[in-house]
Amino acid sequence: MREATLPAIPRLVPEPEEIQQGYELSFEQRMVRGAPVRLFTFPGGSLDASRTVLCLPGLGASGRSFAPMRPLAPEHRFLLWTPTPQTPLTHTPLQWNMASLEHPDAGLPERFALVGSSFGSLISIAFALAHPERLKALVLVSPVASVHRVRRWALALSTLVRMPKPFAYVFAPTVARILGGRHLPPEGRAEIVREARRLSPLELLRRLEDILAADYLDDLERLRVPTLILHGARDLLVPLSYARDVASRIPGSRLEVIREASHLPYMSHTDSFNAFVGDFLAQHDS
Repeated sequence: MREATLPAIPRLVPEPEEIQQGYELSFEQRMVRGAPVRLFTFPGGSLDASRTVLCLPGLGASGRSFAPMRPLAPEHRFLLWTPTPQTPLTHTPLQWNMASLEHPDAGLPERFALVGSSFGSLISIAFALAHPERLKALVLVSPVASVHRVRRWALALSTLVRMPKPFAYVFAPTVARILGGRHLPPEGRAEIVREARRLSPLELLRRLEDILAADYLDDLERLRVPTLILHGARDLLVPLSYARDVASRIPGSRLEVIREASHLPYMSHTDSFNAFVGDFLAQHDS
């Protein structure tokens, strides 16, 4: 199944159906634990299940935000996970995503590589600690391992992308620029705003509460999965010193810093990001 792309100059606050150029992807919708999950894929990408790479997006993003990783698709089977837009009230978003990744309905292979960005890195850390035997490799982007390693003011600011119009025209593009940095193309900024505005304010706040309650710092020394940490030196949400601290706690982990990038290096510095991830997966995704 594919969504149509509207050929237009990116608006500051796009409508939900206005998929930006470069972000057009195929997707499959699966019912997992009774709730819908979208898995975006790259047309023409590898179909080899033994080379599956599952990508978990940030706080208000969908799997579509990983579209700039397309150059790696011929060598790996990418599944770009988009959590249900409304987490059942029986679980927190973190609990629901953990339970969903573990559930047979998710259709994941027995072993795979896992990439998590921001809020997705929090889920990835929790999954890696609970199921290290299922992971070939772990990539943490702008890692959120503890509320003590996040700037709370910047985290709260990120929810302003969901402001109602006309306020969204003021706040949303500014927040997207802070998250993506000055090198993020207009299409990327528009996608950040468009994706976040698909979620309800309540869902964004529930995901934010998970981050504010999280603290895996003391558990990181138990992580026994080959781990790459990728971080933008200009990240205002998770400062570089915090990423270095996380890396120092994970045995054998490798930290790579993209100097001019902010919180979303896979969207703003695609070539450098893909080179690091491609090299790492080539070593461990077998």
